[in-house]
Amino acid sequence: GYAVHAQNCPPNIDFENGSYGYWKFYVGSCCPIVTPTPGQITGRHTLTSGSGVDFYGGFPIVAPNGGLYSLKLGNNGTGAQAERAEYFVHIPAGVNNYSLIYNFAVVFEDPGHAPSEQPRFEVSVFDSTTGLLVPCAQYTYVSGSGLPGFTYNSAYAVWWRGWSTASLDLSGLAGHTIRVSFASGDCKLSGHFGYGYVDLACSLFQISSVVC
Repeated sequence: GYAVHAQNCPPNIDFENGSYGYWKFYVGSCCPIVTPTPGQITGRHTLTSGSGVDFYGGFPIVAPNGGLYSLKLGNNGTGAQAERAEYFVHIPAGVNNYSLIYNFAVVFEDPGHAPSEQPRFEVSVFDSTTGLLVPCAQYTYVSGSGLPGFTYNSAYAVWWRGWSTASLDLSGLAGHTIRVSFASGDCKLSGHFGYGYVDLACSLFQISSVVC
């Protein structure tokens, strides 16, 4: 469970400024997802607000209980495009069991390609000091049948997963700055789309026990 202690909110990590401030954005191609080009592009990195729902999944475009804004990564266009959003978080010194809570939702077309060529959504954490991936904090969702928590929309051959909550284990990184990265990618053959939504909770939580 979560201990009572929580850090102050890193600025705009939850998009509640109604802006893109403090986040870094990139575009590129898939697959694999490679995003060398910096810059926020509306339509590919898009703040969502209001009471609308996703066209394919019917879930809200803003995370429930996530405030007034969320971020949509990607779109239902094609062209083997990929999008990335990143945020740098400093983990307080002296506290080694921390977890970052995030909400996400995903929509994938399913062209039935090989897994390496399918639309995808990736969550990863890097130690910005070393540039290395943080173990226990990497998640990749690839379009296809059998995805846990996903529902199939047969009218559009689309898999979707509504808003879900997950956590990133940041244990052992006290005093480090980490780079949290979310990325979406279309299919490699450029004919099918993949996109996602993301929102972060406003705190780093100290956790009393960690299970990887």
